[in-house]
Amino acid sequence: MKTVYVVTMWSGGRPAKKWKADSTPEVLPNGTGISFINMATHLRVTVVGSISIEEYESGKEEIEMGFGPAAGAEPPSNIERLY
Repeated sequence: MKTVYVVTMWSGGRPAKKWKADSTPEVLPNGTGISFINMATHLRVTVVGSISIEEYESGKEEIEMGFGPAAGAEPPSNIERLY
């Protein structure tokens, strides 16, 4: 399983922008924000202000189904993932 971090920037009590990161975001030296590598673009993003970070584990579905590299088995050839 792989840990995924979802970083949300808040504005006016509502989520304004979300990013995904595969490594732990780093707190800026002045303590007012964070810096991380965006999973989609592989660019460094620095966010200052109201921020929340959620941590998720990906790959749970494959383990529950008994497929995937973490389970050590691949799905049979007659089963195709739709998403």
